[in-house]
Amino acid sequence: MLVDDPWWLVLGKAVVVFGFLVVITLFNIWFERRVVAFMQMRVGPNRVGPAGVLQGLADGVKLALKEDIIPRAADRVVFVLAPVISAIPAFLAFAVIPFGPQVSVLGEETALQLTDLPVAVLYVLAVASVGIYGIVLAGWSSGSTYPLLGGLRSSAQMISYEVAMSLSFAAVFLYAGSMSTSQIVAAQER
Repeated sequence: MLVDDPWWLVLGKAVVVFGFLVVITLFNIWFERRVVAFMQMRVGPNRVGPAGVLQGLADGVKLALKEDIIPRAADRVVFVLAPVISAIPAFLAFAVIPFGPQVSVLGEETALQLTDLPVAVLYVLAVASVGIYGIVLAGWSSGSTYPLLGGLRSSAQMISYEVAMSLSFAAVFLYAGSMSTSQIVAAQER
C-alpha cells in the first residue's frame, strides 16, 4: 500500500500525474490534427512552434482570453461548473493507474502510482460515472429544452457504454483474482 508515503511525495506524484495528463492531452490533440490534415491532403497545424507542436497551448491561451457568453435564462453557477464536473473525473481516474515499478525518490521507496486501492477498478468506474452528471448539468443549466434533451441523450449513451465496459472487466477480475490495478498488472507477469 502507498499509505506510508510522506505528504510531499504524494503531492509531488499528484503534480507529476496532472502535468503528464496535460502534456499528453496537448500531444494527442496535435497528433489528431496532423492525422486529419493528412487524410484531407493539407498541411495541418504548422504555425506555432516546430511542426505546430505548440498549437494546442496557443489554442488554450486563446480560449482562456475569450469572452464567456452565458444565456440569460441560464443558471450561472451550474453553467460554469458543468464542464469542470465533466473534466475532473477524467483526471481522478488516473490516481489508481500504475505507471511503473517501485522506485526510490530521495531515499523513499514508492510505487509509480498515486494510490493503490483494493477496489481500484470499481473506483475508476465510479469516478467515470460522475462525469455523466456534468453533461446533464450542462444541458440543464442553459435554461432551454433542446440542450437539456441533448445532455440527456449523451448521458444515456455514456451509461449504456459503461454497462458493457463493466461486464468486460469480469474476466480480468477472475484471472487476476483482485480488483486492484497493481495486482492486475502483477497478474499479467505470471
